[in-house]
Amino acid sequence: METANIFQIMGTTGSLIMCASSIPQIIKTYRMKCADNLSGSYLAILMLGMTLILLYALHIKDIVFITGNTISLTLTAILVALRYKYSASVRQSDT
Repeated sequence: METANIFQIMGTTGSLIMCASSIPQIIKTYRMKCADNLSGSYLAILMLGMTLILLYALHIKDIVFITGNTISLTLTAILVALRYKYSASVRQSDT
């Protein structure tokens, strides 16, 4: 197997692992209907970083980074939406 192919496989595997890392947090947040422990600053900085990496990947036309960061951004956006939804429902129930 060519060295380039090995690195392509490693990059793809790494991207998939990074994407999958958000799934347990999404499931936990959805099941508990609580996002108190999710840092808004962390999510914002994470999305900014992913967006910049995605723009770079689009520039160099690297399909592994494009796919991985698109999926990761989508999953992080789901977390942001859940955080907003559950923090809004807490504010409404307090009034």
